[in-house]
Amino acid sequence: MPDNQPPNGKNETPGLDPDQFPTPAIEYDEREIKAEQVARSLSKFFYEQGSFTAVASFYPNYEPPLTPAGHYIDDKPLKLEPEFGGLSVQAVGFELGKAENAAVHVYLTKTQRALEKKLPTEVDGIPLKLSRMGRLMVCPGPFGGSNFFERDGRVCCGSSSAPSSEQYAGTLGCLVRIADDPDAIYALSNNHVFAACNHTPVGQPIMSPANMDSGPNQAPRHVANHSRIVELRSGVVELVRVNQADLAFAKLVGNDVVSSWQGDPVHGYDTPSRILSLSSGMEVKKFGRSSGYTSGTVEALTVSYLPLPYKCTHFKALGWFEKVWTVRGKVGPFAIPGNSGSLVVTKDGDAAIGVVFAAGGDLGWIIPMTTVQNAFGGVQLVSGHHLQ
Repeated sequence: MPDNQPPNGKNETPGLDPDQFPTPAIEYDEREIKAEQVARSLSKFFYEQGSFTAVASFYPNYEPPLTPAGHYIDDKPLKLEPEFGGLSVQAVGFELGKAENAAVHVYLTKTQRALEKKLPTEVDGIPLKLSRMGRLMVCPGPFGGSNFFERDGRVCCGSSSAPSSEQYAGTLGCLVRIADDPDAIYALSNNHVFAACNHTPVGQPIMSPANMDSGPNQAPRHVANHSRIVELRSGVVELVRVNQADLAFAKLVGNDVVSSWQGDPVHGYDTPSRILSLSSGMEVKKFGRSSGYTSGTVEALTVSYLPLPYKCTHFKALGWFEKVWTVRGKVGPFAIPGNSGSLVVTKDGDAAIGVVFAAGGDLGWIIPMTTVQNAFGGVQLVSGHHLQ
């Protein structure tokens, strides 16, 4: 049986071709191969110890192993220090694209300084970095500020947005074209933003700004209709295919209602048409509903099955993710709640590299654009749309 395929043999995910899940388009250096092995061994150890906070919260009677056979690299198992037990863990990742400087990152949900002081600074010659980030949860609601951007009377990407039926706010990330409907233009955001975690009816109006962000001088505008999703799945990973994306698409009500411009006139930029594979150390930026403009540095590719608690109106469940990346903010958080759906681009704005779907501490968690572009047979970014 292929890796990651559930026992029932069903591995279809609406919107994504399961046979074309991308791997990073980067040639692994020997130290990066070792860093990945260390990260996977640590992750397996944490699962067996019950260290993943989100798992313990959702499954109080949890008993390992929770992960499918064959996922982890176990041909040369590492002997880990017993002190690694007792940590409260959110995820484990490793740096890819930095070659000789590759490190492993362990993301912790709470401070445990006494335990941390006992840990080694490296494992099998690979540097170990601990990051305290608090609990990670997707919970749409009234967080932070409210940003709504306009250009010549049109809504700009990076603005507040949500279905007309919901009292929360996320971000309209960008405009795209989809291979099976090439004449239409779609707005892209997260499933938990446009689709309320699989529960928004097809055709539901998508508003910008979101209803909760409206005011005396800014009424919500009907910019699109909810159209399709990449389904969010929940359940134990022995039975349910792990998520690689949290995405939804809404067809614009007219091609002149939204501009491809991102954000404000000062720091803003047009949505790039080019997609670039992620690598650690990349300097990036984005606009989002709650934070506005932020910049950061791509940190690590997660190798653990990332357990992510969702708490929405009609959906309270633990979703499992793989092949997602972390971005650390340069000054404060890179993303905060309400930034979900934001398009992340390179520092020069020349290429898109991912979509924000979760936030915790100074980190934003992003879906690679190399995954997004595989949805529904092919997705292309729309650039140069109504800039005047």
